[in-house]
Amino acid sequence: MISIEKEKCTGCGVCSNVCPKSCIDMVSDNEGFLYPSVDFNNCISCSICEKTCPVLNGIKSENNPQPSAYAAWSLDKDIRFNSTSGGIFSELAKKIISDGGYVAGARNNGKHLVEHCIINDNESIFLLRQSKYVQSNSENIYKEIRTTLNKDKVVMFVGTPCQCAGLVSFLGKSYDNLLLCDFICRGANSPKAYTKYLESMENKYKSPIKKVWFKNKINGWNKFCTKIEFENGQNYYADRYTDLFMVGYLKYNLFMRPSCHNCKFKGFPRYSDITLADFWGVKLQDKMQDTDKGTSLVLINSSKGNIFFENIHEQVFQEKSSLDIVVQKNPCALESPVVGDMRAFFFENIERLGFKETMIKVIKNIEILSML
Repeated sequence: MISIEKEKCTGCGVCSNVCPKSCIDMVSDNEGFLYPSVDFNNCISCSICEKTCPVLNGIKSENNPQPSAYAAWSLDKDIRFNSTSGGIFSELAKKIISDGGYVAGARNNGKHLVEHCIINDNESIFLLRQSKYVQSNSENIYKEIRTTLNKDKVVMFVGTPCQCAGLVSFLGKSYDNLLLCDFICRGANSPKAYTKYLESMENKYKSPIKKVWFKNKINGWNKFCTKIEFENGQNYYADRYTDLFMVGYLKYNLFMRPSCHNCKFKGFPRYSDITLADFWGVKLQDKMQDTDKGTSLVLINSSKGNIFFENIHEQVFQEKSSLDIVVQKNPCALESPVVGDMRAFFFENIERLGFKETMIKVIKNIEILSML
């Protein structure tokens, strides 16, 4: 049976997927994060769950500890604009699907939650595009990926570094037809906090939400704008300094998963073949290029990743960079965020006060403490 401290469990769900008796469910705690729950009546104490856990049994990566780094973006203006950064994910996905492959990634499920799914048509790529900023439910996706791989189909999996490590551990062997893509992850936010945030916005605008678009580029990529479209035709815009969800995430570290504050999957070498991210602070040799339409950071961690990246070279702009610049401008590649001083206060009050009122109290308390 699986036994792991909350501060270490990433919620990847591998233990649930690998259990031969299907007696491990992923259950939400009071903060909204998923943790394994064991049905001891059916558990046979085989310990496969513990042996497969990527945290309890650290797996070694054979990838390059000094990956090649590129600034890149899609040459398709629509793809670039509608992507969180430069649209490299979409170009990779298009190529793989056009060659008969599949893509697994995170989508909004229409219920204010995010879940992993697998697609094999270009029309569905938009579902997986753009940052979600909340932990996705990867329940059963590993099994589906293994089944697809065993049919000799190419699969591109996109997930957090811990989810990529989880998939590697679950599969137990390497697959030439699997492309692993992760991203530079600051930390996974609570689905409960995210749901409460969206509910507060629906109450304010008196309408269900149609779409959430983090890092909308209407005023440029560097503005870090959140756009929410409502079914009644209204739109909400706010930057990272005024949107309360972004303030709670980026400034005060209020609602990330406990394990994210001591992440075991940062740094190099990575478990993925390709790492994608926003290339903050990018400086190109060609000063005439407009980086504010969105610029992707691409790290090529393996020879397989290089092959897949080369396969889209005609569809993208790319310029070689250095890993030193990447780490300097993207510290989350190496460093875990500290626990916010008001994290416990946030979760103690979110149910009673709602998202907005809790955030207002958090900000006021922090301001008072700063004056002492």
